[in-house]
Amino acid sequence: MHFDTINSTNIFLKEHWKDLPSETVVWADKQTGGYGRMKRQWIADRGGLWFSVLFKPTNIRPYNPWHYVRLYSLAIHDILKDKYKLETVIKWPNDLLVNEKKICGILGEAVFTGVIPSAIIVGVGLNVNNKIPEELKDIATSYIEEKNKKLHLEKLLKQINSHAYYKYYLKYFKRDKISAFTKQWIKKLNIRNGDFIKIIFQNEEKRGKIISIHGDYLEVEFESGIEKVYAGEVSLRKERVV
Repeated sequence: MHFDTINSTNIFLKEHWKDLPSETVVWADKQTGGYGRMKRQWIADRGGLWFSVLFKPTNIRPYNPWHYVRLYSLAIHDILKDKYKLETVIKWPNDLLVNEKKICGILGEAVFTGVIPSAIIVGVGLNVNNKIPEELKDIATSYIEEKNKKLHLEKLLKQINSHAYYKYYLKYFKRDKISAFTKQWIKKLNIRNGDFIKIIFQNEEKRGKIISIHGDYLEVEFESGIEKVYAGEVSLRKERVV
C-alpha cells in the first residue's frame, strides 16, 4: 500500500489494523508527522524509505514488539551490506549507524484490545536518496551521502521485506527459536560486554560498564551497583575510552 504523502505510516496502521491482514506493508514518499522512539520528530522528506509493517501475532508467534524491531534491524543491516556494500552496526536497541551516524531508525508499537497485543506495528525510517540537513550532518547520514549514488526505493523495500520474512521471520519467530534469533541480533550490536556507556534517562545522565547484554535489557555496573537498564526507558551512548 503506497501513499505519496501521509502524516505517518505507523499512525495509519494503528487506525486501520483491524481491516488489514498481517504482514501488510504501508509506505510513503513523504511523511508530515513522522516520529521515532519517545515521540521524537523524524524528518521524512522525499528520497528516504519510510514504511511500516503490520503483524497480528498468533499463539505460535512472539508477542514482544522488540522482536519485530530486531527483525527489521537485522534485515536492513544484511541488505545494505550484501546488496549495496554499505557496512552498518545496530545501535542498541533500534538504530542503524554508519561511522557513528544514524542512517536508520526503527520503532515498534503495540495495539492492545486485551492483555496481549492484538497488533504490532514496525515503523522504519531509512535515509537513502535524501540529503541530510546541514544541522544534522554530525549525527545522521544517508546512502547517497555515503556512496554518492541513488537506489531504487521500491526495489529496496521489496528486498528488505523479503529478507526479513524468509531469512528470519519464518525460521525464527517461534517460541522455541526466538532466543537463537536474539543471539544473532546481539552479535551485530555496536556494544559488547565490558564497554563503558552513558545512559540518558529523563535528562539525567549516568555512566557505567556493561556486564551483560540481553534481549530486552542490559545489566550495567554503576557506582551505586549493578542495575538492569530497559530498552524502552533510556537513550544510550557508547563512551570512548582514551
